[in-house]
Amino acid sequence: MRVCTSAQMAAIDRETIEGGVSGLDLMERAGEAMAEILLDFLADEDLDGGVLVLCGKGNNGGDGLVVARLLEGEGWDVTVMQLARPEDLSPEAGANFKRLPRSVEVVAVEPSDWAETFEELSEGACVVVDAVFGTGVRPPLRAEYATLFRAVNDAGMPCVALDIPSGVGGDDGRVDPVAVACDLTITVGLPKLGLLQAPGRDFTGDIEVVDIGFAEEVCNRHAPNIHYLEREDYAALLPSRPTWAHKYRFGKSLLVAGSRSYGGAAHLAALGALRSGAGLVTLAAPDCLEIALRGGLPEVLQRPLPCTETGTIAAPGDGAWADLLAGQSALGIGPGLDADEATDAWLIGALETCPLPLVVDADALGAYARREIRPRFAHGHVVMTPHPGEFSRLWGLPAAEVQARRYELAAQAAAAWNAVVMLKGSPTVIAAPDGRVFINPSGDDALARGGSGDVLTGLLAGLLAQGMPALAAALLGAYVHGLAGSLAATAVGSRSVLVREAAAALGPVLLGLEKTASVHGGLREAIWPVSESGDSGGAGGGDGEGS
Repeated sequence: MRVCTSAQMAAIDRETIEGGVSGLDLMERAGEAMAEILLDFLADEDLDGGVLVLCGKGNNGGDGLVVARLLEGEGWDVTVMQLARPEDLSPEAGANFKRLPRSVEVVAVEPSDWAETFEELSEGACVVVDAVFGTGVRPPLRAEYATLFRAVNDAGMPCVALDIPSGVGGDDGRVDPVAVACDLTITVGLPKLGLLQAPGRDFTGDIEVVDIGFAEEVCNRHAPNIHYLEREDYAALLPSRPTWAHKYRFGKSLLVAGSRSYGGAAHLAALGALRSGAGLVTLAAPDCLEIALRGGLPEVLQRPLPCTETGTIAAPGDGAWADLLAGQSALGIGPGLDADEATDAWLIGALETCPLPLVVDADALGAYARREIRPRFAHGHVVMTPHPGEFSRLWGLPAAEVQARRYELAAQAAAAWNAVVMLKGSPTVIAAPDGRVFINPSGDDALARGGSGDVLTGLLAGLLAQGMPALAAALLGAYVHGLAGSLAATAVGSRSVLVREAAAALGPVLLGLEKTASVHGGLREAIWPVSESGDSGGAGGGDGEGS
């Protein structure tokens, strides 16, 4: 699904109206779709009482007036709290104000009395419908709005936003100083960028997108590049896993990670790969770590590499490196390698010729930045996973500018490096070399701790080893990783969750996606085929042993 900015949505509206659909008709379509979803919400939540609709003066308020009329027609007791005088409403909102039946109570008050009036009206309501601001709002809010929105949040009743929670910036998710905290947001046409970015996304609740007849070619023309996937889309990305397969069918994942100072990074990366579903995981780490890693990772094959005086990986001979890569399905490299000139030089040369699908992270990215060398690879089957600081050093821009231009810069870097670029953050942005950009909807502060990225690298390497294309692996890996952090935090809270607990939660998250896939016939057949097709040796070749 495409994602749009406020300006792009306005352009889609404008072209649709110029094509012969009136603004009033579009508002009616939006209100009808929103009312239908609201009725389902009221039934699902088993709510009983009145509906209080807060309406601003613009077209978002007009949507609220349509919803109020339609809910009243379905037998609900509806009250409209109007925040603007009728003569100040937009033309479409004004027309729908006149359409309200007499049975809908309309209460109009001065801004200084908004909060107090809301508190009085909410006593007879079971749900609040937020139709105050659309995507055009630019925080900071006037004091009267902030006071009202705090009162809404303090009311302790369900709240449903129309298009976007009032107070959330439509393009950047900015909230200043407060926004309406919603249980459900019903947005029109396309998801808005602000709904998917922190802190705005923390106010949206569930997101429902309603189709009101915008032509696909119009949406494509005005909002071409940024995309958003839903849960079923991620379930469809799961690599196939026939029940009759042997371990070689699921690929061999090789990790090059760790140093004397950062042995834990190698351990965490291996945990991510083990939980990915890969058939075999091999860890190549400095030989000074061999004993420590062997005891904690009994499922992992160990390939100790020579160690420099500083405790980093010393350059293996060409024959040794070729032997290490032989038979492997994918390579994840970078976690905990530390900074060393000799290691950097070997690593850059090795990656330029490596034939395997790659995940390039952490100190592998740092090697290019330290030597001021543009990343080059032997093919385009590569996922690079910089955080904003690493990206700023690679791209040569301040981290603050990277944060401000993350969608644009991630796309530019993906094209320049011919790789999938996963710019980590809130949200994580995933860019493909062809210009497409995806917003990852999962993840929160549970992953804001050292070692989270190491688990992600292992997970991605494991997905690549199972035969996934680089973009698909990046999309699924980021989504699963984010959900795993949130799931692990449910037991102890995001302040206290351990990274290894997030790694352990990868399994339950993947199981949940499998359950989602299992209820869709086409997905079930793709993910659990009943007959073998293609190379029986599977993703990693091998001897076909069935253990």
